[in-house]
Amino acid sequence: MLRRVFLTGSGGIVGRHALRALEALAPDAEVLRNTADLTNPGEISQAIEEAGPIDLVVHLAAMVPVKSVQANPGAAFAVNAGGTINLLAALDGSAARMLLCSSSHVYASKETPLRETDATEPVSLYGKTKLMSEQAAQQICAVTGRSLCIARLFSIHDPDQTGSYLRPTLEQRFATHAPETPFELYGARSRRDFLPASDAARLITKLALSNAEGPVNVASGHAMTVADFAQSIAPFPLNIRPVGQNDTLEADVTRLRAILGERYD
Repeated sequence: MLRRVFLTGSGGIVGRHALRALEALAPDAEVLRNTADLTNPGEISQAIEEAGPIDLVVHLAAMVPVKSVQANPGAAFAVNAGGTINLLAALDGSAARMLLCSSSHVYASKETPLRETDATEPVSLYGKTKLMSEQAAQQICAVTGRSLCIARLFSIHDPDQTGSYLRPTLEQRFATHAPETPFELYGARSRRDFLPASDAARLITKLALSNAEGPVNVASGHAMTVADFAQSIAPFPLNIRPVGQNDTLEADVTRLRAILGERYD
């Protein structure tokens, strides 16, 4: 019986939705929100010790914004890979299952839907930090016998997002753009599997509560172009002018559906 859940990244968009999803899907579980610095081994070890017995760890915390990762790659690796290692080291002696939230950016662009068995060849610095996190978690959990599920999250969006993510960046541009003028959009013909953050959190939570192990794509399974996504949230018709290169990160969600069955919807 699931009694206690240790959650990292509860302050982020997905984390806030995950709190609500846990409340709905595991109402009897006690959720412990991590406030320790994951890059500080002593601090996270103390947090785990003070938490007491844990049945499930849902690890969502990560440095994600492209500008932040590029500006400070050392910090990105320290948080995304080092933080995962520190957390697992602190859990030594606990049998808690782990759900690690990773990213579609561990894959390279591919014209056909990506499967979990496809090669992991990240081209972005962020993707490289998440792949290192995955690899470390897989090796540590294999040696310690810990159950590990890796949720590879595709493109999420949320009305409350801020910063350099795609949706808030577009919405900021809409606010000052003259509708009759061309709207330049980098990678307009790129295809992405966009998923509301609330739906993503619900699927991740369901995976965490299942017995699934290994990588699982978390997405809608219905890709669309960046141009179509921009138009879907724009307050007026866009005269889109594509610029830059295009790529495709579209998910095959066969495994996700097989694991969750009717719970996928």
